[in-house]
Amino acid sequence: MKGTNHQISNRIDQLKINFRVEDIKSHQFIYFKFTHTRHSLTRASQRGINTKKITTALQYGESIYKQGLIYFILGDNNIPDSLQKDKAKLKNTVVVVSGNSNEVITCYRSANPFKNIKHKSKILYNNYAKVA
Repeated sequence: MKGTNHQISNRIDQLKINFRVEDIKSHQFIYFKFTHTRHSLTRASQRGINTKKITTALQYGESIYKQGLIYFILGDNNIPDSLQKDKAKLKNTVVVVSGNSNEVITCYRSANPFKNIKHKSKILYNNYAKVA
Protein backbone atom coordinates (compact mmCIF):
# COMPACT_ATOMS: atom_id res chain seq x y z
CA MET A 1 0.00 0.00 0.00
CA LYS A 2 2.82 2.43 0.76
CA GLY A 3 4.35 1.83 -2.66
CA THR A 4 1.16 2.96 -4.36
CA ASN A 5 1.07 6.20 -2.37
CA HIS A 6 4.75 6.78 -3.13
CA GLN A 7 4.10 6.44 -6.87
CA ILE A 8 1.25 8.92 -6.67
CA SER A 9 3.41 11.46 -4.82
CA ASN A 10 6.18 11.03 -7.42
CA ARG A 11 3.68 11.77 -10.20
CA ILE A 12 2.49 14.86 -8.34
CA ASP A 13 6.10 16.00 -7.84
CA GLN A 14 6.70 15.59 -11.59
CA LEU A 15 3.86 18.02 -12.26
CA LYS A 16 5.49 20.83 -10.24
CA ILE A 17 8.00 23.34 -11.61
CA ASN A 18 9.56 25.54 -8.94
CA PHE A 19 12.45 27.92 -9.42
CA ARG A 20 13.76 31.17 -8.00
CA VAL A 21 15.27 34.25 -9.58
CA GLU A 22 17.51 36.74 -7.83
CA ASP A 23 16.88 40.43 -8.37
CA ILE A 24 20.28 41.96 -9.12
CA LYS A 25 19.52 45.36 -7.62
CA SER A 26 17.88 44.32 -4.36
CA HIS A 27 19.51 40.87 -4.02
CA GLN A 28 16.15 39.40 -3.11
CA PHE A 29 14.79 36.13 -4.45
CA ILE A 30 11.52 35.86 -6.32
CA TYR A 31 9.94 32.41 -6.26
CA PHE A 32 7.94 31.06 -9.20
CA LYS A 33 5.66 28.04 -9.04
CA PHE A 34 4.23 26.42 -12.15
CA THR A 35 2.49 23.11 -12.62
CA HIS A 36 2.37 20.81 -15.61
CA THR A 37 -0.85 19.51 -16.97
CA ARG A 38 -0.71 15.80 -17.73
CA HIS A 39 -0.73 16.71 -21.42
CA SER A 40 2.29 19.00 -21.13
CA LEU A 41 4.24 16.46 -19.08
CA THR A 42 3.59 13.81 -21.76
CA ARG A 43 4.48 16.15 -24.62
CA ALA A 44 7.62 17.43 -22.90
CA SER A 45 8.92 13.90 -22.41
CA GLN A 46 8.05 12.95 -26.01
CA ARG A 47 9.81 16.02 -27.39
CA GLY A 48 12.88 15.81 -25.14
CA ILE A 49 12.17 19.07 -23.33
CA ASN A 50 13.28 18.73 -19.72
CA THR A 51 12.44 20.93 -16.75
CA LYS A 52 15.65 22.96 -17.16
CA LYS A 53 14.65 23.97 -20.70
CA ILE A 54 11.15 24.89 -19.54
CA THR A 55 12.39 27.00 -16.63
CA THR A 56 14.92 28.73 -18.90
CA ALA A 57 12.13 29.61 -21.35
CA LEU A 58 9.90 30.86 -18.51
CA GLN A 59 12.72 32.89 -17.00
CA TYR A 60 14.36 34.44 -20.07
CA GLY A 61 11.82 34.00 -22.84
CA GLU A 62 9.80 36.74 -24.45
CA SER A 63 6.15 36.57 -23.49
CA ILE A 64 3.33 37.04 -25.98
CA TYR A 65 -0.29 37.18 -24.84
CA LYS A 66 -2.70 35.69 -27.36
CA GLN A 67 -5.88 33.60 -27.24
CA GLY A 68 -6.03 33.94 -23.45
CA LEU A 69 -2.70 32.12 -23.21
CA ILE A 70 0.84 33.27 -22.52
CA TYR A 71 3.49 32.06 -24.98
CA PHE A 72 7.04 32.18 -23.60
CA ILE A 73 9.43 32.08 -26.56
CA LEU A 74 13.13 31.54 -26.04
CA GLY A 75 14.70 33.05 -29.16
CA ASP A 76 18.36 33.52 -30.07
CA ASN A 77 18.56 36.96 -28.48
CA ASN A 78 16.93 35.91 -25.20
CA ILE A 79 19.49 33.29 -24.20
CA PRO A 80 21.92 34.75 -21.62
CA ASP A 81 25.69 34.57 -22.06
CA SER A 82 26.00 32.02 -19.25
CA LEU A 83 23.96 29.51 -21.30
CA GLN A 84 25.60 30.06 -24.70
CA LYS A 85 27.07 26.53 -24.74
CA ASP A 86 23.51 25.11 -24.70
CA LYS A 87 22.16 27.63 -27.22
CA ALA A 88 21.46 25.07 -29.95
CA LYS A 89 19.35 22.96 -27.56
CA LEU A 90 17.50 25.91 -26.03
CA LYS A 91 16.69 28.20 -28.93
CA ASN A 92 13.17 28.35 -30.37
CA THR A 93 11.63 26.64 -27.35
CA VAL A 94 8.01 27.66 -26.74
CA VAL A 95 6.21 27.13 -23.44
CA VAL A 96 2.45 27.79 -23.39
CA VAL A 97 0.99 28.81 -20.02
CA SER A 98 -2.65 29.32 -19.13
CA GLY A 99 -3.49 33.01 -18.86
CA ASN A 100 -5.42 32.75 -15.61
CA SER A 101 -3.21 30.28 -13.71
CA ASN A 102 0.37 29.10 -13.57
CA GLU A 103 -0.33 25.90 -15.48
CA VAL A 104 1.96 24.86 -18.32
CA ILE A 105 -0.36 23.63 -21.05
CA THR A 106 2.24 22.41 -23.56
CA CYS A 107 5.77 23.02 -24.78
CA TYR A 108 7.44 22.54 -28.13
CA ARG A 109 10.21 23.75 -30.42
CA SER A 110 9.51 25.59 -33.63
CA ALA A 111 11.80 26.76 -36.44
CA ASN A 112 10.09 30.17 -36.54
CA PRO A 113 8.01 30.55 -33.37
CA PHE A 114 7.37 34.30 -33.58
CA LYS A 115 5.86 33.99 -37.06
CA ASN A 116 3.70 30.99 -36.11
CA ILE A 117 2.26 32.67 -33.01
CA LYS A 118 1.73 35.95 -34.84
CA HIS A 119 -0.49 34.18 -37.40
CA LYS A 120 -2.68 32.47 -34.80
CA SER A 121 -6.23 33.74 -34.55
CA LYS A 122 -7.04 36.14 -31.73
CA ILE A 123 -9.71 33.85 -30.31
CA LEU A 124 -9.08 30.30 -29.13
CA TYR A 125 -11.94 28.19 -30.45
CA ASN A 126 -13.11 25.77 -27.76
CA ASN A 127 -15.88 24.21 -29.81
CA TYR A 128 -14.41 23.19 -33.17
CA ALA A 129 -17.75 21.96 -34.53
CA LYS A 130 -19.00 25.55 -34.87
CA VAL A 131 -15.84 26.76 -36.66
CA ALA A 132 -16.34 24.94 -39.97
